[in-house]
Formats: sequence, C-alpha cells, structure tokens
Amino acid sequence: MKVILSLVLTLALAVPALAQRRQSTNRGGSSSDGMRLTYDLGASAGSYGGVDYSEINLGLNWYFADWIAWRNAVFARQGTGQSTAGLDTSIRFEYNNRGPDFGMKAFAGPGYRFASKSMSAAFAEAGLIFHFGGLAIGAGAKSMHYSNPGEDSRGTALPRQDTSFFLILGGGGVL
Repeated sequence: MKVILSLVLTLALAVPALAQRRQSTNRGGSSSDGMRLTYDLGASAGSYGGVDYSEINLGLNWYFADWIAWRNAVFARQGTGQSTAGLDTSIRFEYNNRGPDFGMKAFAGPGYRFASKSMSAAFAEAGLIFHFGGLAIGAGAKSMHYSNPGEDSRGTALPRQDTSFFLILGGGGVL
C-alpha cells in the first residue's frame, strides 16, 4: 500500500508542472481542450455499522480532457470508534454544460479508498455540481464496498457496504 500511495503522491506532485507547461503553450489562455488541474473541498455524512460519521476531504482533479478527470483526495473521517484517514483515488467521467457565468456538471465513476484500519474500499460515486461564476456548489453519493470491514467495538462484524452523501464547495482556481 505504501508503494501505491508513494506513486500516487509522486504523480500528483508532478502534474502542476505539466499543466503549467500546457497552459503556457495554449494561445488564448483557455485550457478547456487540454490537461488542467482544479481543486475542491468536500464534506460528507453517513452511518456505518449503526454509527454516524462526518468526513472532510480536499481533492485535486487532473483533467485529461473536458469529460474525464483523475481525482485524488485526502480525507479524514470522524465517528465514534471509527475515525480514519487516507486517500481516495478515482476516475470521473463528466458531462459539462457551462456558460460564462452559470453552468452545470454531472459526474460518475469508480475509485478506490486507501484508508487506515480496515476501512479501505472500492467505491462508485456520482454527483451534480452547479457553477456560479468562480464558485461551484454540488452534492452526490458514494457507495463503498469493503473487502475486509473488520468488527465494531462490541465484536460484531461491520457491514461490507456503506453509502455516504456529500456536499462539494469548489473555488474558482485552476492550478
């Protein structure tokens, strides 16, 4: 797991240089048809094994084209006896309908959560984001499937599936 995490972090750190080079060679300053980086901040809530939790994440999205992005987000989950942290990595397929001041984006895709304890999981997520100028506000759902969910504090096996609902707040920045 450390090797995979190191590889993901190395790629994530090399991406800004590639995006900067791509943007500087693109006449007119638009990177809509090429690689670019964006960031977002998200929060989610859910219940797993009868325990409510809240989660916060900071994501970096590397767009290969307007319709596909590789997203890496560090997260921290807080819940009674279920606190964990880690990295979500996913591929998001997107549909964008965006004008200069208002727009909408729908996304869906698979991913994998690398987490502490026994909270690593494959997941599928989908959501809808509205853009108002440089501000993005959205919501979605993530369904996680744990391969080795472990046990709760009473020794009862935790469920293999968990669904969380999330809110997204994105800034107007492109890296």
